Amino acid sequence: MAIIINPSVQQATLAINANTFGGSLPNGINNSLIELKYSYPAFNQDSLSNYTKGELVVFKEDSSASKNAYSTLMEKASTGTIEHANKNLMIFISYSNGVLTAMHKGYLDFEDTNGPLSSWSVGRSLYVNGTNIGINPSGSTGSWVKSIGFCMPNSDDVKRIWFEPDSTYLILQ
Repeated sequence: MAIIINPSVQQATLAINANTFGGSLPNGINNSLIELKYSYPAFNQDSLSNYTKGELVVFKEDSSASKNAYSTLMEKASTGTIEHANKNLMIFISYSNGVLTAMHKGYLDFEDTNGPLSSWSVGRSLYVNGTNIGINPSGSTGSWVKSIGFCMPNSDDVKRIWFEPDSTYLILQ
């Protein structure tokens, strides 16, 4: 089950998968683990076609003459960029026909650890390391460390994560 919020009209749409309606969520996932995805219509930003589902992103203010309706740019989150430490992390889901969808909280499946997910081990906490998600936090001086979720057990032979970033962070000295 996913709740998709459109910040332009501040309305929520409840998306229900017909296959699981009236039953349990996939693989016994507790129904209190509801996804929160945000939909941003007319989020005009040229570089978004280069993003991959599952990448960590942050929003930053854009005051340029070509700014979009949100006066915002999205960029890939990095532990090497201190300005990203106190920003809300989201997971890029898609960008199609000018509509950006990003996840604030929820579960996501990865097939392998060759993309945005660099390491996975059932039950382990997840961190950002560089620009990737993994079980090992960054150890570089000047980087930030923040817990962003955990690796969920499943019987689907996928690397499932529960994404719910903490707002607390540390800067490594």
